[in-house]
Amino acid sequence: MELQYNFPIVKRPFLEIANRLNEDEDWVLEKTRDLVHNGVVKRIGALVNYRSRGLVSALVGADVPNDLINDVAKVINSDAQVSHNFVREHPRYNVWFVTKARNKEELIMKVSNTLSKLGINDLVILTALRTYKIDVKFDLMSGISRTKSMVLPPSVPSIESTGLTMEFFRKLRSISITREPFDEITGLAGISIDELSNLLSNLMRIGIIRDFYATLDSDKVGFRENAMVVFKATPETCEKAALIEETTHVVLREITLGSWPYNCYFMIHGINRDVLERAISDIMKRLDINRYEVLYSIRNLLPEMPRRLELTNT
Repeated sequence: MELQYNFPIVKRPFLEIANRLNEDEDWVLEKTRDLVHNGVVKRIGALVNYRSRGLVSALVGADVPNDLINDVAKVINSDAQVSHNFVREHPRYNVWFVTKARNKEELIMKVSNTLSKLGINDLVILTALRTYKIDVKFDLMSGISRTKSMVLPPSVPSIESTGLTMEFFRKLRSISITREPFDEITGLAGISIDELSNLLSNLMRIGIIRDFYATLDSDKVGFRENAMVVFKATPETCEKAALIEETTHVVLREITLGSWPYNCYFMIHGINRDVLERAISDIMKRLDINRYEVLYSIRNLLPEMPRRLELTNT
């Protein structure tokens, strides 16, 4: 839990964690390396917000015949900017993916052309207007996703405006499991560890990077269910959803192409559907939303997603 929720930006972070747990540093390093080796921990670091790279994002839903899903997925996934691709439970749109482009017009043209060539003409493109929350963390004690009650800023500065190199951000996304993992980063930037800590706090505050933490493999920690919850809401209510700890990926969207009744969505993850259904029911009551749909994930069509996120992040 410390690796996810309270990773320290200090000279020897694993020693700090060891002190918290009343263990020694070597024990924490060994356990962490085992978690990485076994694929439980995918990385420890911080990814860059795509908006700081001048990109726009959209969620796309498509009606794909079941016998064509694999072939269609291969073509969709050939676009390096596709970061998520799932089969989800919905009476009309069964394939849902997220992609990015330099502007909305380019994104619409890319998606429409790709799917029309595959004979897929029934689709919706939901462009992100405001991303309120994006980090995913798993509460291993309660069996449900749980992240900080926070809201990302409405506008995000560009990476270039920071004066930091792209190499700095590449190093930041996945640190080594060593006694002093930040040495390479501080050396690259020519700053002290205290200055790095302050810098990362500021970069998170202004939305250029996401939280610095250990990303876990959901299946390997028993979180085998996730759902996309969609509903119509004011921007204020959609923002309120981001302040609820169990929600992840809270986004206000614009219906850019197609017919779709909902403009707000969030993701939620859990060990089983019972846990999710109870949490979703409680969340929607707190938001005072009566009409909503829950789209459970059935199949991940882009299992290499974590690796792709790292390769395309900067």
